[in-house]
Amino acid sequence: MTQNGRLVIVGLGPGAREVMTGQALEALHRAQVVIGYSGYFEGIKDLVEGKECLALPLGAERERAHLAVQRARAGESVCVISSGDAGIYGMASLVLETLEAVGAISSVEVAVIPGVSAVNACAALLGAPLGHDFAVISLSDLLTPWSQIEQRLAAAAQADFVLVLLNPQSSRREWQLHRAQEILLQTRLPKTPVGIVRQAYRPGQSVEMTTLGQMTMTKIDMFTTVIIGNLQTRRFGDKLVTARGYRVSKASEPLDCFPRPMLPSSEIADESFRIIEREVGEHTFAAEQWQVVRRMIHACGDLELARLVCFQRDAVAAGVQALRQGIPLVTDVRMVAAGLNKAALERLHVDVHCFLDDLETARRAAREGRTRSACAMEEAMAMMPRAIYVIGNAPTALLALCDGVRQGAVQPPLVIAAPVGFVAVEQSKEQAFALDVPLIGVRGRKGGSAVAAAAVNALLLMALEEAKQ
Repeated sequence: MTQNGRLVIVGLGPGAREVMTGQALEALHRAQVVIGYSGYFEGIKDLVEGKECLALPLGAERERAHLAVQRARAGESVCVISSGDAGIYGMASLVLETLEAVGAISSVEVAVIPGVSAVNACAALLGAPLGHDFAVISLSDLLTPWSQIEQRLAAAAQADFVLVLLNPQSSRREWQLHRAQEILLQTRLPKTPVGIVRQAYRPGQSVEMTTLGQMTMTKIDMFTTVIIGNLQTRRFGDKLVTARGYRVSKASEPLDCFPRPMLPSSEIADESFRIIEREVGEHTFAAEQWQVVRRMIHACGDLELARLVCFQRDAVAAGVQALRQGIPLVTDVRMVAAGLNKAALERLHVDVHCFLDDLETARRAAREGRTRSACAMEEAMAMMPRAIYVIGNAPTALLALCDGVRQGAVQPPLVIAAPVGFVAVEQSKEQAFALDVPLIGVRGRKGGSAVAAAAVNALLLMALEEAKQ
């Protein structure tokens, strides 16, 4: 131990003792003081027995770093523990920044001990999805603006990286993963292989294979890692493999098998639409209606929408005309607003409003014992009687809108009725279909924010095309 102590930042790995490195075990053995999130100590109680353990709650990362630096500068041997690898979304950068801030970067012996990260732990459970270039992106906007996360998603997708999504969804962040899916579907096919791993190397571990078009239908939370393949990724059996680029052949074949070349994003979108056209086959939609329907299918990968989407009272023409006039949009949730084509909205001078997070709406909902969605919709109708109303999540919002239309409080130029779920969903849609307003709807329980946003985006593109003529 040096005069000013020793500070080691240790990655514990994903959870199981078997995947903890020998260096990590040695660092814990040598430490006098162990500092970390309280939840990290559960799996290492026997390894830190007899040591001073300082457990701090989630969210107290800065406090952990400052405490560790303080104790190390006092001459003690300190170990800061972090899940996975401490240098990948872990404590290492914050501890080193804290040392720099107090001018102790050269006076304290510091070491960062690598661990098995969630990235390679989950990849191993899936097979070999990271066999070629990949990018890791956290969907948590706690420390990174969402606009920057969107830019990174789009850039990585355009460059055809295999994508690893960390912190994909939580009880407080429900819409970001749907928005990420929509961004990726602009350049990747709905059938792109996706692996979803939850609680890797911990009790309750689950591994699931799905596709980009279907991935949001799986249970996903903060304990989940999502790995999305690129053009070279394929699934066989229960494994995902991304080709490295070597020529591969069977014993009887010459070595002439190369990976498929990457397609430009516009060609990928075109190919997606061709697949939809081919698999849906004959339909009864008019040409302008089909442009809306196929984009809705493209947003979720569900071909059943071809028999569930319905149009009433010349809805497409009414919607296009309203958008060209700059009529504003009202959405029931931010997830719908996030999925809209921002460039098209700006060119058409169309504003988007969502009242769900309004403070007075929350207070009123609590006071009256009603849903925030219904109260937000009533507030929207009071403030914006002339707007396009887009419902992609909450049936209570659609029911409130139906009441407002029947009472004459609003007369929307277009309603998009696509709430999703099991409670009151079909009832809300039946009421909406009975309204005397132009409407695009999805029958039954299906729908969703991405589907509703896709319908609007189709209309936005048609409005821009008309404006050119």
